[in-house]
Amino acid sequence: MSDKLDEILEAGLLEVPDSFSQRLLQHIDQLPWPARVIYVSDILEWLALIGGGVLGLAQLASFMFGIWTVSAAG
Repeated sequence: MSDKLDEILEAGLLEVPDSFSQRLLQHIDQLPWPARVIYVSDILEWLALIGGGVLGLAQLASFMFGIWTVSAAG
């Protein structure tokens, strides 16, 4: 695919005007940017991340409590 494109560009069949990049960038600057849409899947991903973090911290707390219990009994 890129070989054919390279051949066309090297053959000189396409000529880009001098002000093409400047006009293109000006046009891009004038385009309205779409607002970010919040999907349900995004919310569910964050809830899963928070839930996993909470469960991980609970496991860590129970592990540390077990170590503290054993060390305090001795």
